[in-house]
Amino acid sequence: MAAVSDSRGRRRRRWLIATGVIVVVAVWGGVLAAKTFSAYRHDKQGLAALELVKSDLTPGELTSSGSLHRLEVARAEFAAAQSDLSSPLFAPVTVVPVVGRQFRSVRALSIAAGTVSAVGASFLTEVHGVLDEPHGAGPDRVASLRRLSALSFSAQAQLARIDTGPSQALVGPLAAKHTEFVSQLDTARRRLATAAGVSAVTATILQGPQTYLVMAANNAEMRAGSGAFLEVGVATTGDGSVHLGDLAPSGDMTLPAGAVTVTGDLERNWGWLEPGVDWRNLGLTPQFDVNAPLAARMWTASTGQQVNGVLALDVAGVQQLLEATGPVEAGGQTVSADNVERYLLHDQYAGLTDNSAAAGRQDALGALASAVLRQLQGQSADLRSLGNAVASAVAGRHLMLWSSNSVDQAAWVASGVSGSLTPHSVDVAVINRGGNKLDQYLPVRVAVSTEPAGSGTAVTLTTHLANTTPDGESQFIAGPYPGVPVEYGGYSGLVAANLPAGATDITMTGAGPLSARSGEGPTWLVAAPITIPQGASATVVVRFRLPGAHGSMTVVPSARIPAEQWTFAGETFADTATKNITW
Repeated sequence: MAAVSDSRGRRRRRWLIATGVIVVVAVWGGVLAAKTFSAYRHDKQGLAALELVKSDLTPGELTSSGSLHRLEVARAEFAAAQSDLSSPLFAPVTVVPVVGRQFRSVRALSIAAGTVSAVGASFLTEVHGVLDEPHGAGPDRVASLRRLSALSFSAQAQLARIDTGPSQALVGPLAAKHTEFVSQLDTARRRLATAAGVSAVTATILQGPQTYLVMAANNAEMRAGSGAFLEVGVATTGDGSVHLGDLAPSGDMTLPAGAVTVTGDLERNWGWLEPGVDWRNLGLTPQFDVNAPLAARMWTASTGQQVNGVLALDVAGVQQLLEATGPVEAGGQTVSADNVERYLLHDQYAGLTDNSAAAGRQDALGALASAVLRQLQGQSADLRSLGNAVASAVAGRHLMLWSSNSVDQAAWVASGVSGSLTPHSVDVAVINRGGNKLDQYLPVRVAVSTEPAGSGTAVTLTTHLANTTPDGESQFIAGPYPGVPVEYGGYSGLVAANLPAGATDITMTGAGPLSARSGEGPTWLVAAPITIPQGASATVVVRFRLPGAHGSMTVVPSARIPAEQWTFAGETFADTATKNITW
């Protein structure tokens, strides 16, 4: 009887112990579940805040208080998640071979995201401090740029030390999140490195002494990726200040044939238009890193003066700078951001013919650029508004830079101000050959469509051009120009498209016989002449194939005013900045 009682007692004790273990495990599991859910919720909210910052990466947004607040929110959320995931209760989980790796990866990503948020918040706080403190012109501007460079470099170095945890043998969703986070972290590192380099290079150039060739481009008469370069001159820098000399009409500076040699793709595709002779034919390719060194050699051949680099600025670029400076006096009138486009594209040409009334005249763009620069030199440096203006101008190819110094040029390429193309670039340019100022009356719409084609993708660019020139314009604006066989208001030009490097089976219809079908830098080029009478329209279709069922292209801004309107997959966007389209 005693044996039976002992047996029952042992079973009861084992049952109580097992029940206790189960209860403990259940409580432990419940606590882990609660902490895991809490960490998940905090991480999700933190990532949402970071996503808002990522979606608003314009200089204007990043220099506002909104992004700083969102980064602070993200930092607090990730800190809360780290507190949950750092509980000693998770220690047993970390040593489990498969589950432990997943947990360690999640915890490392949460810590890494929190570090990114903290570094970003600290970086923006310090940047805002530089931007908001009083600045003078000249040396103060150089000092501010060097401080911004140092801040960017420091933040980049901090991000470089971040550990993102295990990356192998992760479950599918976690592996995808890990890959996405690492990619975005690498992008942030590159952008900070670029910002550090650009700020340092800009400070060095402003410190001087350096000499830059300046080309003023008017968007009323378009070339590929910029307006025609109608005025040229030089700007010199020193002690943080810039002095822009008088700009001369480029049409008065034609070089003798053979004075400057044109080679490579430019000679093969565009040699028949003598781009090394006439400055106004420099923009036949959208590759500013090809046009600019040729322009530097043309300037030296014309004047004997060597330059350190080349800067191009157009009407929209001046308009954006006027947003920062406020109105200026030029040509006997007050010009502001509100009226500058109308003035430079149209009003300065009112009443002019192609001959006596216009003989010896200078385009007003150069004088206006000088006035804007003088106002910038004479006022305290509002780096915030000036930075926003420059960033907008750069995004739309309204401000482009090239340097003969390889380090400086690398900074310009990295920052997007070099006007260069990539193997993924696609653009449609309408090049004015009529000697008139009608591009303001030629809206351009481009529709992109893709469809499977075997193992590849068939791509179609359908470009619609409408000549909306009104009656009553001056001959200088609407022609006819001597030697150009079109009537009043007729548009005579070339339609040119740069296509990705992988393009094959390229065709163009809707224009004249092809004048170019060849490589142009890292892209393919196809171009043909077109004439559109006043009130008429035309549709030009470019077809090509790209390898693979999926792919992407980067739309390059045309710098037209008004901007080209592109449509793809139900979305319409203006080409005021580069835009990636994927399928």
